[in-house]
Amino acid sequence: MPDRIDKTDLATRDIEELAAYFLAEAGTAVALRFVDHAEHAFHQLSLMPKMGALLGFENPAIADVRRWHIQGFPRLLILYRPLPDGIQVIRVIDAACDIEALFHDAAPGTGTR
Repeated sequence: MPDRIDKTDLATRDIEELAAYFLAEAGTAVALRFVDHAEHAFHQLSLMPKMGALLGFENPAIADVRRWHIQGFPRLLILYRPLPDGIQVIRVIDAACDIEALFHDAAPGTGTR
């Protein structure tokens, strides 16, 4: 059963920064809930990688990138791509971010610049 979850360095940094933000602004319980809900979402996506909506990029290097929300954190998006045996988490960002700008100069395999 597919369950591989690869995170880019940028995704790992995003998660760490968001957890630190929630810790500072809302406390330990919210920060831990964020991490728990994010990891749960990653696991669910690894089992059903086509569950998220395609972003619709025309560039073949990023045409397979999808998005999904984190339960309880509706402003946050997981940007990921399906793998044969799971997913690659590319970024975890605020929905207000300019997603196209993140991928403007995307290099194959890296997801973002």
